[in-house]
Amino acid sequence: HEPATIVDKMIIGAYIEARSCERFAKLAPHLDEELSRFYVSLLRSEARHYQDYLSLAEQYAGEDISERVAFFGKLEAELICAP
Repeated sequence: HEPATIVDKMIIGAYIEARSCERFAKLAPHLDEELSRFYVSLLRSEARHYQDYLSLAEQYAGEDISERVAFFGKLEAELICAP
């Protein structure tokens, strides 16, 4: 039970980081040059965190986690689309 819970938490963390990347990418083009560069640097940092979370989750699980990642992606989409 516990290893699966930790893996799930890392996958959820990866999704949080990915969404931060998306926000920074959408905002950066609409900011002044200096702030835009800062947001792009944050985007890159969040992208590394996203990749790190998934890599750590897979290492900890000791197996492919793509089905679990897809599960949370589908769940997230359902929650976003729900009234």
